[in-house]
Amino acid sequence: MNMAPVGIHDMVDGIDAAERALRAAQAGRLGAVWDLMAAADTDHSSLAHESVQAELACVLHVSARSAAHVMDDAETICTRPDLLAALADGRIDLTRAKIIAGLLDTTDLRKTLQAKAIAYAAGHTPYETRRWILSRLPDTGTDDDRADEHAKRCIEVTPGHHGMSHMYAYLPTDVAETFHATLTSIARAHRTPDDDRSADQRRADAVTELLHHRADITTTVAVVVPATGRGATINGTPLPWAHAWALACTTDPWTAHLTTPDGRVIDTTGEKYRIPTRLARAVRARDQHCRFPGCHTPAARCDLDHLIPYPAGKTTYDNLHCLCRRHHRLKHTTGWTVRTLGDNHLQWTSPAGRTYHTRAPNTLDYAA
Repeated sequence: MNMAPVGIHDMVDGIDAAERALRAAQAGRLGAVWDLMAAADTDHSSLAHESVQAELACVLHVSARSAAHVMDDAETICTRPDLLAALADGRIDLTRAKIIAGLLDTTDLRKTLQAKAIAYAAGHTPYETRRWILSRLPDTGTDDDRADEHAKRCIEVTPGHHGMSHMYAYLPTDVAETFHATLTSIARAHRTPDDDRSADQRRADAVTELLHHRADITTTVAVVVPATGRGATINGTPLPWAHAWALACTTDPWTAHLTTPDGRVIDTTGEKYRIPTRLARAVRARDQHCRFPGCHTPAARCDLDHLIPYPAGKTTYDNLHCLCRRHHRLKHTTGWTVRTLGDNHLQWTSPAGRTYHTRAPNTLDYAA
């Protein structure tokens, strides 16, 4: 369906206004629930609390468990006035508010990080917000704490319908990232021209390939190790620097990238259209995910696109960026345009005339 340019800007403004109204309504509902809880003077083990929970479940036509979650959200958000205010005036939504509240779970963390987290969340996705906060949480745990957490590693299977099951895994970050990267490599290698499976379906089928020992795949996982001694990542996920350094010193599948003192992955250049392997790895390590606003498709699953088309634009570090197949197509077949503002800062302009900005993650952004 083609839409005339006239009026599109107003339509987008309408969506923006509706979203802000929704966020204000979310704050209003939480505030009303919190007032009800306060009026009943409840604690979690009292009959009065159960009564309020039952009342809320009836009003919202939800289960008692769902009502309990709403009450928990009300207590968590409404006891933090700044967080509630950010939700009420539309700077953040409930999802981001819950991420901030859940990760900044001590008084000290709230004092030092909450205001900055709210400001960051206002212009970033929930995924980016969670990663930003995680990278700033102090690593104050002892060796015993880390051992206790490592002891919780597990894989759980819950039966589903029609012969299917859900699988949940809690694993060390390097193991989880390598496993996912391996499944992605198998999924790509086994795709045929008439393959109509989605990427998720092909990754799921790759598990069978591993179980049957039929997979012969080389997997590369990018480990970025800043010389500053902080802000290390593995496939874009924050990782303790010492752990990342240990991985970088081992053999495949780890590919190590160092950074400049200001946190940028060290440049590599090329002049031909065909992208050299080392340059491709450097660009993927720098971008970490698709550079379209709000997209977090891992760089390993993205195309490398010339910002200025070749041959006018050379095959260089600064002229390449990662785009998932969907947004690569979008750039070349619709009215979306992109230009660089320098330092890997991209400005996207939509058909409605709105501009959106993305920046290649700086490793120092993930440093506590």
